[in-house]
Amino acid sequence: MMILISACLLTATSFAFDPNTKVLKAFSQTFTTAENVKWEEYSDYYTVSFHTSGTSSRINYDKEGNIISSTRYYLPNLLPLNILNKLVKENPKRELFGVTELTVGDEMVYFVKLQDGKHWITLKVDSYGNSQVYEKYKKG
Repeated sequence: MMILISACLLTATSFAFDPNTKVLKAFSQTFTTAENVKWEEYSDYYTVSFHTSGTSSRINYDKEGNIISSTRYYLPNLLPLNILNKLVKENPKRELFGVTELTVGDEMVYFVKLQDGKHWITLKVDSYGNSQVYEKYKKG
């Protein structure tokens, strides 16, 4: 009897935060290997967080299943090759160690973390590889 009650509670809980059919279909067709999937519902959109192929992602969907925005976190070796090559050439004495990729609509920007012996630096990089210092901190 306890197993039956647990199964019913688990089923009810798992559907409590499930997105609507359109959103779930859009997500499952695009991210077939997603792991650790967690959904949150807001008044006019859904947010899903998950991991796939060395990348952590957070995506906002409208109620129709369209992506509003996304944030992905990954290592620099997963950057587009032209951008990675340009950053390595422009920063030969710095170690690249993290990327936050933000997409809103058709606009994408990368925030790339670098370090050297004295500083932690974040570069804001556009889709063409043009970069500017976004933040810079002295190491203590």
